[in-house]
Amino acid sequence: MASHTFSMEKILGWRFDQEDEARLQVANLKEKWDRENQHLQSLIQENIKVKNDNLKNTHIQTLRYNDYYKMVIDEKIIQQKNLMDATQAQISKANEQLLEAHKNRKAMEKLKEKELTAAEEELKR
Repeated sequence: MASHTFSMEKILGWRFDQEDEARLQVANLKEKWDRENQHLQSLIQENIKVKNDNLKNTHIQTLRYNDYYKMVIDEKIIQQKNLMDATQAQISKANEQLLEAHKNRKAMEKLKEKELTAAEEELKR
């Protein structure tokens, strides 16, 4: 029965490609989220450092500068969290697309199996 080829083999191959692309997209987005998380952690550490430096200082100019710098870092932290939320939404959407691509591929594989079974039955007759 090796001579029988699935009538929609190209479509099945295309579905495999779609699933691979979706899987790659999810992996890339997760890597992006990890990088963004590392950046967020560095901003948080910088914020903690500035707070600790403020405790040691008594010069008014330095305190003002550090307070301004802390406000800038706080704003960057908020922006970074928003960016991470957007990336998380992209990951969720990409996961849904991956699931859909997986379902489509499985459906094509079922069709291939049915067609192969039908061809074997036809050959037995």
